[in-house]
Amino acid sequence: MDNSKLEQGKNRFGVYDQFLQIETDVNATAGKQAFLDSGINESPYQKDITNYPTYLQTKPDGLKVVSYNINPMGTNNIFSSYPKLGEIPKINDQALSFIHKDITEACICIGTFVNSNLQVTWLGRNALREGQFWSSTKIIPILNVVSQVNGKYPDCDLETFLVRDPDKKQPDHTFFDLAQDAISYADKIATSNSISAMFKRFETRTGLEKWVQQVTGNKELKFQGDYGEAAYITNPQLWDQKNKKVLLNAAAASPKGDNFVSAYDLTRFMSMVGWHLYLPQSSRLPAAQWNSLKSVVKALGNDSARYTDVALQMLGLEDKISSPVILSKLGHGWSETRKVVETIYTAFLWFIDERPKAQGKPPKLRTFAMTLKGTISASDETEYETEAVNLDASIAAEVTEILRRIFTEELP
Repeated sequence: MDNSKLEQGKNRFGVYDQFLQIETDVNATAGKQAFLDSGINESPYQKDITNYPTYLQTKPDGLKVVSYNINPMGTNNIFSSYPKLGEIPKINDQALSFIHKDITEACICIGTFVNSNLQVTWLGRNALREGQFWSSTKIIPILNVVSQVNGKYPDCDLETFLVRDPDKKQPDHTFFDLAQDAISYADKIATSNSISAMFKRFETRTGLEKWVQQVTGNKELKFQGDYGEAAYITNPQLWDQKNKKVLLNAAAASPKGDNFVSAYDLTRFMSMVGWHLYLPQSSRLPAAQWNSLKSVVKALGNDSARYTDVALQMLGLEDKISSPVILSKLGHGWSETRKVVETIYTAFLWFIDERPKAQGKPPKLRTFAMTLKGTISASDETEYETEAVNLDASIAAEVTEILRRIFTEELP
């Protein structure tokens, strides 16, 4: 088994320097970073996106594909059942000490299958600390729409439903196209910020915040803000083309607040999407059905940030995996008041590791969800320009190290 690149990946400084060199080679700027702004069109996994829902439906059978080797009865076992809605799991907040200090908040949830049942373990660094996670939180209002619609119409498939403007100022677009545009930053329909503000209009601000708290169990979070732009459609309607009826109307408008969540909250949502089929009803996204979540899975495959892509390439794993699923959402911003630049990467990953076949063993599933928040001081725009690029390389290096440890089973 050729693990030379995996071995080389242990040289953390060398990996970071290589990523920093790529930033230089592409003349990266704060507005166009090498990995954060790479875009789905450059990704070798773009062709797999339509198959993501199918890949996620095939769990290890213990024979042809296996999972992590753990002893569920062992005294040192740290895997347990996925938490119920509203329950905060036990998070080992000392387990990520190897991550660079620039990563100020992090949460990783690793999954394995034991007797066909999903078991998980949670690792963190300040995983429950609330703060600004910028655009990475845009996944939440999209999932809330799924939850609301499926709560009323369990059998519906959201993908082709239209979002309509009753004032006729904007043309009709499908739910999927809008969600994809918000995730990809392609601006085919409108800006990501304005579309995401629109998705928030389907629930009151207090109602949405309470819903998020009820899902993750984090009662300290705040989720009553927007994304710096007016909603693409002020009072959107969700329209069922087949049955010719409105499924959801816009909620009453109310004053804006803050979006302060935690790395745990985002990791919880991403893992609930990716592992939906393997969670008991008491742990699933409220009322959400796979028919509708499949469109969200495909939308989340279109994230502009491609940290996992370059990590797999750096470790020489891109041709040693099958059935890849990479769902993610970036966040990024410079806070002039706090004098920091911040980059967030929240992701759900699923790969079949084919390397064991070289030793006559069955391939192994590697699956986990994670959220990393990198923070570097930047007192003015000049510093921001430099540090944003440095942070981009740093996030790429840390994702590489996490993936390396997942594939070598050094985590958890």
